[in-house]
Amino acid sequence: MEIVEAAHPVPDAAGMQAAERILQMVQGLSKDDLVLCLISGGGSSLLTLPADGLTLADKQDINKALLASGANISEMNCVRKHLSRIKGGRLAAACAPARVVTLTISDVPGDDPAIIASGPTVADASTCADALAILRRYRISVPQTVIAQLERASLKRPSRATPCLRGRACN
Repeated sequence: MEIVEAAHPVPDAAGMQAAERILQMVQGLSKDDLVLCLISGGGSSLLTLPADGLTLADKQDINKALLASGANISEMNCVRKHLSRIKGGRLAAACAPARVVTLTISDVPGDDPAIIASGPTVADASTCADALAILRRYRISVPQTVIAQLERASLKRPSRATPCLRGRACN
């Protein structure tokens, strides 16, 4: 068991290194493997891995702006998962073809697993357009390359129809 201390509510390098390590650990799993994930509140900050075109400093700035904006947790985590390489079901997809069992401890109203820690093992119905609308509504600045990626919907994450998020192997 590895224990990593990281920052909350604004992500830091330790959280990013831990997220990279987690993705490394799940590479090469087989259909006979089982991944057990315990996901709890605070995970959106603690498990940070910027999307292509973003740096850790960008993620920190965006996170600070979201926290100060008045956005609710659902809105904040919508943006966070679209600007991540591990959230929004991407961790589960990286585990494929292994079976993933997720236990969640909720800190969000409604207990939606796609919102808790930005759903690293859960797909949701939000879109790049939703994330972009939130950024614009709260006037949160992000690099122009990221805006362009959101506008083109190229920062996609697994959908609810993705097989590994429905208990079957990803192709």
